[in-house]
Amino acid sequence: MQPMPVTDYVPRREEAELLAEVARIRSTRRSGVLLIYGVGGVGKTKMVRALAGRGGPDRHTHWITPIDIDDSEFWLLENLQRVVAEELDPGSDFFGPFLTYLSQLPQYSARRIGRDTIASHHRRMRELFVECYTDFVEKTGATVVVTLDTVETIRSTYLLITLTQWMRRLPATLFVLSGRPATGWNGRDPIREHLDDPRNPLPVTEMELHGFGHDDAVGFLDASVLGDSLTGEQKERLAELTAGHPLWLALAVDYLQRRDPPPEMADEGPCDGPLRENFRRRLVTPYRSANFWSEAIKRLAVVRHSIDQRVWGRLMDDQELPEGVEDWDQAWTELCRRPWIRRRANARYVTLHDALAEELCLRLIPLHDLDETWRHQMWRKAFDAYESLGGAEYEAVVSELSTVFDTGEDPDNAVFRRVAELDIRKREFDQLRTAALYYRLLSDFEGGTELFLETFSTAAAQHDLHFQELACHELERFLPPASETALLEDAVGVVIERFRSWLATTPLRYLDIGIRIAQFLTNNAQPRAALSLLDRLPEEQADPDLRYRLANERGNAWMGIPGEVELAKHHFDLALEYAGDLPSPEREHRRAQAYKELGYYTRNLGRWQQADEYYQAAYEVIAAVVGPGRPRADREELASIQANWAYLRALHGQYDDARNLIESAIAVRRRLGSDHQLAVSYSVSGEIYRYERKFTLAWQSYAQAETCFSTLRNWPWIGMILQEQAICLFQAHQSGYELLSDPVTQAKQIILRSLEICRDYAIRWYPSALNRAGRIFGDEDPDLGLDYLDKSVAEATRVADGWFVSASLIEYMELVYEVWTRTREPRYRALIRSRVADIERAIEEYDYTDLEARWDLLQGHLILHDNLDGTASETLDDALTHYSVGFRILADRRVGSHGAAAIASEFERFHQLFSLLNTETQARWYARLREDWSTKSRSTSLLARLEQLY
Repeated sequence: MQPMPVTDYVPRREEAELLAEVARIRSTRRSGVLLIYGVGGVGKTKMVRALAGRGGPDRHTHWITPIDIDDSEFWLLENLQRVVAEELDPGSDFFGPFLTYLSQLPQYSARRIGRDTIASHHRRMRELFVECYTDFVEKTGATVVVTLDTVETIRSTYLLITLTQWMRRLPATLFVLSGRPATGWNGRDPIREHLDDPRNPLPVTEMELHGFGHDDAVGFLDASVLGDSLTGEQKERLAELTAGHPLWLALAVDYLQRRDPPPEMADEGPCDGPLRENFRRRLVTPYRSANFWSEAIKRLAVVRHSIDQRVWGRLMDDQELPEGVEDWDQAWTELCRRPWIRRRANARYVTLHDALAEELCLRLIPLHDLDETWRHQMWRKAFDAYESLGGAEYEAVVSELSTVFDTGEDPDNAVFRRVAELDIRKREFDQLRTAALYYRLLSDFEGGTELFLETFSTAAAQHDLHFQELACHELERFLPPASETALLEDAVGVVIERFRSWLATTPLRYLDIGIRIAQFLTNNAQPRAALSLLDRLPEEQADPDLRYRLANERGNAWMGIPGEVELAKHHFDLALEYAGDLPSPEREHRRAQAYKELGYYTRNLGRWQQADEYYQAAYEVIAAVVGPGRPRADREELASIQANWAYLRALHGQYDDARNLIESAIAVRRRLGSDHQLAVSYSVSGEIYRYERKFTLAWQSYAQAETCFSTLRNWPWIGMILQEQAICLFQAHQSGYELLSDPVTQAKQIILRSLEICRDYAIRWYPSALNRAGRIFGDEDPDLGLDYLDKSVAEATRVADGWFVSASLIEYMELVYEVWTRTREPRYRALIRSRVADIERAIEEYDYTDLEARWDLLQGHLILHDNLDGTASETLDDALTHYSVGFRILADRRVGSHGAAAIASEFERFHQLFSLLNTETQARWYARLREDWSTKSRSTSLLARLEQLY
């Protein structure tokens, strides 16, 4: 017999409150949140879905089909955004750019690019969605209602952070968050806390949904399939026995369709606790039956992940099909028609209604499965079912994705279509694999955590962001939360609590898992969430290697928080200390890596003397364990340190040392056959020659690197080499060397190609490409150059690249100053004023003395101009102090192709302004500068240049 729907939807009084919130958003155009909380089965999902289906009275209000946020499909934000875009704009009139970019994402993931770049593409995709969404609501005047259901499942997850950040950026939208109230959080609700964040709060209204009142409960029964069969007295009694709870009303209707009224309906006593409890137990007794459909429902009560027909068939393969059902296709169709089955958004996957699953696990499953053997058997069957759907087919998809661009030819549309097809298949496989991981964790704690570490590490090595994110969210449910929470009231809750107890007895496994997840969070712009997780790990029980990794990961997380970078140093120092506790030769490897990490950290902050000392220490540590017969990994680590150290020495102007170091690294890597690393060394060699202003030799080195990287089809490094070649061409031309015909035009063409490649494949090098584009184009088109430099500052800030934050800021200011002196347009002077705070913040946060020196000189120029114009707020003595200090700092340091090498050009600019002063002021300035530069600097270059002033 085909099951009948229990009842049509009965309107709720609370609908008016929700519609009032929609009207408020429509009027104010300011987004807000409506939290609808209620216990399981009270009708939250039914109400929000009915309202979304009905739409409301205003045709300018768009109701997005409610999203089940516990569905792993929507743990990836791009899937949620795709649904919203397609429902709001079927013709792609507004969301076309977003959907086009989204369709291109798979080709980036399929190429050999780094995790930072993949993460950046996802950020760009999200930004493009916000732009399209804003354009849509502004031009159409639309109000949008986005409903996220079952939000209790993300209350303790990092997905909550991602979603609330996303919500804040969408205008004219009511977000309806529906779920269970927070219990076990010591009176806190993390969802409300994230929404109320004082830095950027969202207006929140909270509504609690209860069961029906007596009259509405009777109305529910009137509207049910038994509305004409039940007497008025029976309806009154059912309303009392169920206390108006929609789930129990629906179960009662379902029960009475096939059975006589239970004795509790005839009992005239009060509907107190015992009588109501007996009634509820009776309503679930039909599921104690061993028949096919009862067994199917019980199994879905403990297998809670979404299942499709293939998984369900494996789950039920020990059961005979019921009478009247010819095959498994028909059985699946009938299962999907049952009132307790919820279909997911794609209509191919289903789950059992949460509230019914919980009631069965509370009242029936314990009797059916006293020793929990049956549920573990079901979880093992589920694991086998999900895992069987991957295997060789999954490996074939991954293999083809990894080689699809390796034809040696430029890809055509057919290749891109194939990538899109493979990506869709892989994403479905990823969801199946994470479901398999979930059931392996439930049924085998040790085996499940081993599976997580194995698959997560493989995904990290392949920069597979999608699978990492899904696996992270899956495992989050099992890890101890930041605060005590109430147990889930289903078959899984007690097992998760046991898992957490087991994890406490295996602290090394807990630490390993936690550190890997924290690394993923840091790499995906959630460093504070990473720190929160790391702080919960049992650090006191870590072995030396885990202490090293924990400290190092804390340092990396702090490096990702603007304004807090200084806090990373303590943790990198601890990592170095912990590395010393390891046995040899692992100790030397870790110590060398720790010193190299400190070298990178201090170099990024402009503390180059410290960085030099750290690289030297790294070199000495690893050099002690290399030699004939040692593993090649030792020699490669030594070559890596040499290349990093060589680059730093070149920045200092110590070209002979830099040349010796990089030539040694090149020789080692050539003998090791490390084609990629050899090409990297050629790139460093080219930079050393460029800083030394040996442009022809630099160009030859870049050409060698480009040949290697082109053979390897390594797009990120091709992008880097192109920007190095572009700036080399341009600087050589400025110095009177013509490496190619029409070098400026060719430099522009090359840097534009580099910009495109770095944006798509090497996001950490995108700020430097923008910087170099600003310098190249700014020479002839200042406004275009300023635009590139401005973007460079923004992108460098995003990836915490202190060097190019500083370099692009000062080059932006110098270019604005140059244009202002030529045009005297007020808008350029205003641009300088608008960036003063940024410059001063960069000087405070980083130690790039080149930045401080050039800013001092620029301030001197501006004050002198203002005094000559009669508009000064500072005196000529203030300008003189800036010049004295700025030139002293500049003379003491060489910064790549600037620093001491730039004294001549900077002094010429100063001389032009100095000549505008009267003779008395010139004499006073000359005497002050000679005294300062003789006693405080003793710079021969400055004292020699001083004689140019008269």
